[in-house]
Amino acid sequence: MTMASGYFVLTPIWHEIVIGLIAFGALYVVMSKVLLPRLEKVYAERHDRIEGGFERAEQARAEARRVQSEHRTRIGEAREEAARIRDTAREEGQRRNDEVLANARDEAARLVAQGREELATQRSSVSSDLQPDVARLSRRLAGSLLGREVGDDEYRQTVDDYLGERV
Repeated sequence: MTMASGYFVLTPIWHEIVIGLIAFGALYVVMSKVLLPRLEKVYAERHDRIEGGFERAEQARAEARRVQSEHRTRIGEAREEAARIRDTAREEGQRRNDEVLANARDEAARLVAQGREELATQRSSVSSDLQPDVARLSRRLAGSLLGREVGDDEYRQTVDDYLGERV
């Protein structure tokens, strides 16, 4: 190796090594005290955002599953309640229908009985109203057949005789 201005090429220059070490030390101190904490802070924030995002997403999924399960439960309960209401309404409707039919039958039976009573009353009334006329007309007819006027006693005797022959 050759010498250049009195130094070997591979011989270190001590003042450059010292300046280099001081510069490296200063750079290391600046990097470790200023730059690395900031980089670690940014890294931690990014890590928290990513990991926190995963955790929040997982929590959101768990919440969504819980809400979905709760929703399905409520829908099931609503369907059961609707079925109960429908069954109750159907039973109530049938009960009311039976009541209306029973009331209608009772009312019809009452009206028929009342009509029969009225008919019986009217029949007896008409019969009692017509009896004197029938008696008068039959006396007249008997008088016409006999060719003379028939009295009450004679009329009764004739009717009794006639009915006695018929029986």
